Amino acid sequence: MNKSEQLDLSKIGFLAMWKLGGLTPWDLVRRAFIGYNQHRLSAQSAQFAYYAIFTLFPLLMVLIGCVAQLPIEGLIRSMENAINMGLPHDLSQILFDQIADIQKKTTFSLIMGGVVLLSWGGMRLFLTMGKGLDAVFEVDHRRKLLKAGGLSLLLTFFVLFLLLLAMILLVVGPAMARLLLSNFDMPWLHVLLSAGTRWSVACGFMLISTSVIYWAVPSVRLPWNIITPGSLFVVVSWVVMLLGFREYVENFAHYNETYGTLGGFIVLLVWLYMTGAILMMGAEINGVIYRAAKEKSAAIS
Repeated sequence: MNKSEQLDLSKIGFLAMWKLGGLTPWDLVRRAFIGYNQHRLSAQSAQFAYYAIFTLFPLLMVLIGCVAQLPIEGLIRSMENAINMGLPHDLSQILFDQIADIQKKTTFSLIMGGVVLLSWGGMRLFLTMGKGLDAVFEVDHRRKLLKAGGLSLLLTFFVLFLLLLAMILLVVGPAMARLLLSNFDMPWLHVLLSAGTRWSVACGFMLISTSVIYWAVPSVRLPWNIITPGSLFVVVSWVVMLLGFREYVENFAHYNETYGTLGGFIVLLVWLYMTGAILMMGAEINGVIYRAAKEKSAAIS
């Protein structure tokens, strides 16, 4: 894709995105699935899961180290409640065990080692996503490795900051709700509001991080939109995947019987692969719309 075509993409506005570039919903779905296969995004999703495994535990290490410095009680407990609400038991238990182990062994040198590993893993993760998103937008000239690596490192710590902010909101949000409802003797309302806060924070985190990734990672200039059809697809599909995957693993799948002690790890790997596939499909949806809008604009002119 040459420079002039990049500029054309950057001029496609918010309304054109939500008009689906002139496509019908059925055409958008059909083209998105065709593009997902043509651009080999399934392979990129597998690489996403591979590097996400390396990034996840250093991320927990650094998160817990940062949380220890904050004057707010209940951050870890609130994070564990959110994990337990959305993930299968086996997967939750893996994360809980890691969190407990990190809390017992947290030292300055361990946190610094976590920062190094997080930097490397996060950089590889976002470079992998960049390769997939460049395929989506059919980019001919990718960013130079040094520039792409620097951007990937910046995005890694941006996501870390968002996670810290989300953890704080998970504590502050329900506490404010309890304060506001202190004069109402309706336990069900407290439970509903608390669960709603957790889901709102999780969806907000996914929406903001996905929108930033779709805007910044591709080697092509795109307009900034806080919400696009692709990012909305990611949030909705991710929530459905969380609930559906948890129901499937806990009631129908038998990973522990098949894989033994590796069952929990396999669940984690599958969950990360599905997350990567959803992110890649969301990008493909945006890519299809951008291409259709550009073709329509070229035909009119």
